[in-house]
Amino acid sequence: MKKIVLKYWWVLPLLLCCCLLGLTFLFSSTTIIFESIVGVLLLFVVILLPVSWIVLIINKKWWQCLLSFLLSVILSVIIVILFWMPLVMAALFESEPDDFGSKHKIPDGLEYHLPLQSSSDENVLIDSLDAETYLQVWQGYQGGIYTYDFYYPSLPAGEIFLRCYEVTENIPLSEDRLGRRSSVHVDSTNSFSKLVNQYEFTIYEGDWEDYYAARIEVWFRDATSKKERKLCEKIYRVEGWMR
Repeated sequence: MKKIVLKYWWVLPLLLCCCLLGLTFLFSSTTIIFESIVGVLLLFVVILLPVSWIVLIINKKWWQCLLSFLLSVILSVIIVILFWMPLVMAALFESEPDDFGSKHKIPDGLEYHLPLQSSSDENVLIDSLDAETYLQVWQGYQGGIYTYDFYYPSLPAGEIFLRCYEVTENIPLSEDRLGRRSSVHVDSTNSFSKLVNQYEFTIYEGDWEDYYAARIEVWFRDATSKKERKLCEKIYRVEGWMR
């Protein structure tokens, strides 16, 4: 490793630059494979950069160490100023409001649940005979971001995941990512038990405090047969995450 660092000390600052540019494109991409590759590579570079500087200093390669450090800092600042800041500013000030909620008012007389809000709601009674209690949705740290608990009788091994639909028009919500992001692997169970604990998911349609009704469905995919079936559903008042 020592010989590699001494000969190719300039590679890591360039890799850092590539990773930061890759993160820039994440603003317009939702591919989990791309996210994972860029994230792992960035972590790899951030760990190895200080190591390379130490190796250079030990071997008295002062100017290479200084140049590597300056390249890392300068390239990072340039990318943040040229790419990240305009994207952030555009997202904050130039994006049009999402009026999904205002266009889909909650029907009068519709019975729905509110996401649980605080620790005072922790002792929610779970009744194994009442399917309404199988699913509990909690408000997250921002509007549109939620977590869910799920209880169920015996199941084979597989995956628990969510599908959500706006109630009045049956419109799928966050269809391209919700199922994947809410998916939880479960082992086989022989009794009524808690299978999902405070797992996070996000609903993107709408803005903060622009409430509408959503039918949140819990689905199961068998690990062996890959067959899917709906386990339960529950209507909640939700809002969208302002991204």
